Parts: sequence; structure tokens; C-alpha cells
Amino acid sequence: MKQAVTSLLAMLLGLAAMAGPAHADIPLPKPDRETDRFAEAIELGPIEPLPPIARSTSEAGAGRAPEGVIVSTEVTRLDPVQRETFLVTQTILDPARQVREVEVHRPEGEGIDARPLAVTRDTVEIDGRLVDRRHYRWAVQALRGGELRLEFSRIDFEVVGLAQSEYAFVPVARRLDVVELPAHLPTYLPVTPELAVEGVAVDALVAGEPGGWQFRVRGEGLTAEALSRLIDAQLVAPPGLRLGSPAIHELGSDSAEALPAAERISPLASIWQVDISLLPTVEGGADGRREADLPSLRLPYIDPRAADPGVELDYVRLDARTVTWEAEPTERRLAALWAALPWLLAGLAAAVVLVITGRRVWRYWQARRARRAARRRLRACEEPQALRRQLLAELNALPSLVRPVTHERLAQRGASEEWLVALATLESWCFDPQQRPQPDEFDTLRQRLIEGLPAHWFR
Repeated sequence: MKQAVTSLLAMLLGLAAMAGPAHADIPLPKPDRETDRFAEAIELGPIEPLPPIARSTSEAGAGRAPEGVIVSTEVTRLDPVQRETFLVTQTILDPARQVREVEVHRPEGEGIDARPLAVTRDTVEIDGRLVDRRHYRWAVQALRGGELRLEFSRIDFEVVGLAQSEYAFVPVARRLDVVELPAHLPTYLPVTPELAVEGVAVDALVAGEPGGWQFRVRGEGLTAEALSRLIDAQLVAPPGLRLGSPAIHELGSDSAEALPAAERISPLASIWQVDISLLPTVEGGADGRREADLPSLRLPYIDPRAADPGVELDYVRLDARTVTWEAEPTERRLAALWAALPWLLAGLAAAVVLVITGRRVWRYWQARRARRAARRRLRACEEPQALRRQLLAELNALPSLVRPVTHERLAQRGASEEWLVALATLESWCFDPQQRPQPDEFDTLRQRLIEGLPAHWFR
């Protein structure tokens, strides 16, 4: 037993001896010294730019870009006119899709002005591979003539998997041969291939109330200051109409993209809204009429496509137009009242006539009804005394009483001679016992009194 334990210990010591040297051969990382346990910063150092070239498109540049990354720059005009706006595009293609962040700045240079237009990022297919593409666009102007240098700023790349950027690239600069404009031309004159005025509108105007005159100006290289100077000097107020200073602001890109394709000048074109306040006077314009002529406008610009830019100016014109306005509300209400007065009077007269006519018709109908009722009651009488009493009762019930009931009074009221004779006969039958009428005589007399009863007595 003791011999077996001794053999086992010997084997373990042998294995330990073999493993010791192998463990000692494994390299261990050396601790960072004086770096606060972080990796040392990598200094890329200054990059010497390449000499400028006179090529529109180039992928050349100085420095170091990530493997496979292509930086392309494009300048649309190498011989621009002074203050002409041209397009500069910088494209970064990343086939391996390894770039995490890119720091890009606008182009620069002495006598160069650049403003950003758009920054886009998308994925495109190139040679059957999906490539990450970054697009940067600037609107650039050469502010003075002669030979200028358009320089691109340094691009710093942050690559996936690296804590710190190890890549920087400076695209090759461009040599510009700028056509100088005549020195006497104002610096605010726009240099654009085309200038357009559109969307002209005038609000409905009312005397004493502010209104508006609006239009849009579309072109390249426009500014609010330039448009204000060009327009304000031509705003001469006509009689009867006051004009305010133009309020000018640039519309967003959505407004430009909403235009039909035929009306878009270029990606560099901008649209500016011009609002001019109008105030019509209560007194009116010339000859007291409520109308006036808005001034015509001539907006000059320099066409860079001309043979000699700036020697002759081009113009876009906004023709004069006549505007009218309504009277103030109080005057309009008074005028409307005067205009409606004849109709009101006619309506009142018609109402009076209608009332009078209706009253007459009503009285006529009531009189006819009362006369029929009286005749019916008289027809019911079967003897002279009853007929006389009923006749007197009907006379006493008339709208205009007959007082006294005599032949002369009844004749004055329009009773016919025949009816009066019949009445006298009836009275003789009632008061003379010797006169007794035959039945047919009574019926004839009663019928004569009934039919001869004047209709106008019942009105």
C-alpha cells in the first residue's frame, strides 16, 4: 500500500514539472503606463492638401480614408460668374458599411460663401452590393472675380469597432476662374438664369380697413435684403391707396417641391413670399372713385448665361393692375338702406292696399251674408203685420241705422221708388182694416220687398 501511494505522488510531481514551463510561455498583456489604464491617444497629425485642380468631379484627396470608402466631390461650375450660385456635392460611399459617424464641414476659401442645402443618407446597389451612401450638398457663391480656390474641409471618420478615429481625409481643392461683374453694379442684384413672379393676389378691399397684395418671386441667389431694395424703391402709392413696406420671407422646401416640374428652375432656386399691406382711404381715389392702380414692378437680375454677364440687365415685370374697394361698413349699410327704401315703401303700400282690399272684401262678404239672412227671415213671414215688424227689425239692425224710418229718409238712403210703393202698400194693409190683401197679392208684395232691399244698407 505504501508503495502505491509513493508511485502516485511521483506521477503528480512529473505532471507539475511538465505543465510549469508551458504556462510560463503564454504571453500576458503589459499594463498601460501613465495612461490612466486607457489606450494612448492616436495623433493623426496635420494633412498636407493636394494642389487644386480644374476638374468638375474627382475622388482624389490627401490623408487616410477607411478601407473601401470612396469620397467623391463634384463642382458644377469651374468658371462661374461673380455671385452666381452653383452646386457643390460631396458623396461618401461605404461598401463595407463600416463607418459609424462622419464629420463633414462646408467648403470654404477666400471670397467663397457656402450654405448647406441638404444632407441625405441612403443605401444603393452598386455592382450587386448594397452600399451605404452619404450625400452632402451646398450652394456656393464666388464673391469676387478672378482666380479663387475652393477648399474642402477635413473629413473625420469613426469606424465600427474602433474607440477612436484613425482616419481623416481632405478632398482635393478646386481652382475657379470667376468671371468678374462690372464694378458699378450693386452687390444685391441677383445673379440667376431666370427670375419669375407668380401667385399674384389682392385681398378684397374695404375703405378704412387694411388689406394685402401678395406675390412670390422665384430664382437663384435671392435674399430678403435684395428683394426689399428692388421692390421698395418702386412702391409709389396711387391716390386713395396707401402702400406699406414689403414683408419678405423665404418659403420652405415643401413649397418649392409642390411646384410642377416645368416651373422648377434648379435645385438651387428658392421661393420668396412678398406681402405688401394696402389701406384704401374713405375719400376714394381719383375723382372720388373707390379705385386705384397698383404700381408696376420691374425686377432686374443678371443672367450668367449671357455672353457678357452684367453688361445688360434682364428684367421680370409685374404689370400694373386696377383694384377697387367697397365703402366702409357704415356707408355700405346706409347705401343698402337707401337702395332698399323704394322696395320698403312699395311693400308698405302693397300691405296697405292688401289690408284695405281685405277689409272691403270682408265687409262685402259680411254684408252679403247679413242680407241673405234678412231676406230669409222676411220670406218666413206669412202675414202683413209680421212682415212689417220683421222689416222694421231688419232696418234697426243695419250697420247705419235709419232714423226716422220715413219714406223721405229711406229714399235718401237709396231705396227705389218701387220698393217705397211696396212699403206704403204694406203699411196700408196693416193700418186700414178695410184693405185685406189676397194671398197672391201678399206673396207678390213680400217678394218685391225682399228683392228690392238695397244691398248697400248692410255694409
